[in-house]
Amino acid sequence: MPVSDKVKATAGIGNAKVDTYIKEVKVRQGKSISGEVYVLGGEAEQKIEGVYLSVMTSVLTKKDDQKIMQEVEIQRVKVSEPFTITPNGEKTIPFSFFLSLEAPMTVKRIEVWLKTILDVAFQCDPRDKNYIQVIGTEAAERVLSAVQQLDFSIKKAVNLKSRRTYSGVIQEFEFYAGGSFKKGFEELELVLISDSAGTAAYFQLAPNGIGETNLLAKAMDKNDPELSLHYRYGDVPAINVVANHVQELLLRKLR
Repeated sequence: MPVSDKVKATAGIGNAKVDTYIKEVKVRQGKSISGEVYVLGGEAEQKIEGVYLSVMTSVLTKKDDQKIMQEVEIQRVKVSEPFTITPNGEKTIPFSFFLSLEAPMTVKRIEVWLKTILDVAFQCDPRDKNYIQVIGTEAAERVLSAVQQLDFSIKKAVNLKSRRTYSGVIQEFEFYAGGSFKKGFEELELVLISDSAGTAAYFQLAPNGIGETNLLAKAMDKNDPELSLHYRYGDVPAINVVANHVQELLLRKLR
């Protein structure tokens, strides 16, 4: 594929330019993502120490008692060894890697993107940004569907800092309480964490009038939550079975 028009439009001026093409922007956690990085030289020959792809997202955090959104790196992959790009020269770098299982699902305003970085010595790094759509593992998707099948409606999803994951990020889902759980409870909180063995789902019912959010994420930094389900890859039951598991788990909490 030829170097993109976006790159050519700024060619010949200043430093090397970079643009990334992603073959399929919809990708499941833990599955392969592939494409090509296009590099176009500037006015002078340049030594590129390497090309990197970073999987990025934003987390909700606090600074000076104010809630802010902060960009964080979930994963970084080196896709090129050092090379020299000649003036107005072109280079195409194919890439393929497995998306981190900790990349958050892109639901309810959650965004994930690939940031392409050219490592250029002593100069500002040329960069490129490409959004991707992340879907959960099979188990994660079925847990989400099962919860909604039990008449819980999704309120929001938020990325938070946490010591429970390698990336330092967890994603928490909040649902309005429904069905038999509506009496006495305001919402359900859910955190899904996947690793090489499978997916774990952690739950917490937030009582009415408590006035505090992200209770589950805060608790998980201290100990294992009381309510949890675990599903191994290749052994994930149908959505209605998962819904029964979730219902039985939550009902035990109410007794």
